[in-house]
Amino acid sequence: MTADAATIRSVVDAYTRAFGAGDQEAYVSLFAPDAWVEDPVGTPRHEGHDAIATFFTQMRNMAESIELRLTGPVRAVSGECAFPMQARPTMGGTTMVIDIIDVMTFDDDGKITTMRAFWDTADMRPADD
Repeated sequence: MTADAATIRSVVDAYTRAFGAGDQEAYVSLFAPDAWVEDPVGTPRHEGHDAIATFFTQMRNMAESIELRLTGPVRAVSGECAFPMQARPTMGGTTMVIDIIDVMTFDDDGKITTMRAFWDTADMRPADD
């Protein structure tokens, strides 16, 4: 049986909170041991917990802080989901915004097995709020 929609939505919430808090351990724990991350789509995959932890550190080190903010509903069906969000990195005291669509798959235990993030740095802009 695949992860149900309520479980998936709960994991997505934990994913955005852990990333924003800089909690690498909590973030990596949301992934299955053999999971992979392709962020952004078209770049090499980060496969397994160690590579995902390294990816997390690299992303977090790019900015003073990074908030992940859901901007629409999490659409969860049959052990998969897609959702819109914004990454809001603060760099040099300026908060930027980039719109992202994340697509994830989950195992029966509700662990993320794949994550693909659709975004491009060309779309980054200063936050207006």
